[in-house]
Amino acid sequence: MKLKIFSVVIVVGLFVLACGCVEEEGGGEVTAGTASVEFLVTDKVTEDFSHVNVTFSELRLFLQADDDNDSYVSVISEPKTVDLVYLNLTNVSESLGVEEIEVGNYSKLWINVSNVTGVLNSTGKTVNITVPSGWLKIQQLHLFNITRGNHTITIDIDLENSIHTFHGGEEYKFIPVISTLEHRHEHQLQFREHDHSNIKNMVGNRAPAIDILVNGTLVKKSARVNPNETVEFNASATLDVDDDNLTFAWDWDDGENSTGAVVNHSFDGSTKKLYKVTLTVFDGTDEAIAVIDINIHTSGQGNGQD
Repeated sequence: MKLKIFSVVIVVGLFVLACGCVEEEGGGEVTAGTASVEFLVTDKVTEDFSHVNVTFSELRLFLQADDDNDSYVSVISEPKTVDLVYLNLTNVSESLGVEEIEVGNYSKLWINVSNVTGVLNSTGKTVNITVPSGWLKIQQLHLFNITRGNHTITIDIDLENSIHTFHGGEEYKFIPVISTLEHRHEHQLQFREHDHSNIKNMVGNRAPAIDILVNGTLVKKSARVNPNETVEFNASATLDVDDDNLTFAWDWDDGENSTGAVVNHSFDGSTKKLYKVTLTVFDGTDEAIAVIDINIHTSGQGNGQD
């Protein structure tokens, strides 16, 4: 599937004066500021989707502390779904929430995407787009120094590299990828980064998104096989957006284990009819775990997968 470049710009407007009541020079008082979050869309829409509905459930800004016990403020008060294609076509922005925020150095910005659906241009069908790694974590390489005045932190999410297609369009997965990160204070640029390799170092590691085929068929929950049948388990399509080297560890629930992306295994079926197969994929930092039920075929049952 080819996706034209389509980006979401998340503008965090931090209208910050001071925390609490602080005296200005000259004896006046400044009240606590507020933070608003807006979504702007730039670039072209995708040719594959007429709608892309993304639910943002939380946005956290972490205030750096000297004792490493960072505190955070949650900017989004409740989940909100935004049709990114609609914003692009109508050239509008949308605010996700307003929150008072303390001045200081904010070392992390976390954005949570909890759900994504899309409407296919070709058929008009609504499809679920799996979100295997919901948290987009920008942290520690740049400090968002929030002082009195108007701040904006702009995150440009590249939809072309965020939506991934598997199995001839049967499966879609969404992992947010940043193309540009920018911070402005009173319209003055503080920093701007658009180099992919530099941005990759600024984003927290994402765990792999596991994909398993059993005898060539996509399996989400369970599969039925014959006793003592040699079954191929193929997880080679597992996605890691950070391009880390992956290791694969299989636990067959029968006392045996295997390693590798593509492995063969058989199940006796004489002692039990259900095996819970566990695959753990490790990228060197984080691990992802998938569990599928393998039901042993008995007379009168058909082979199948879910």
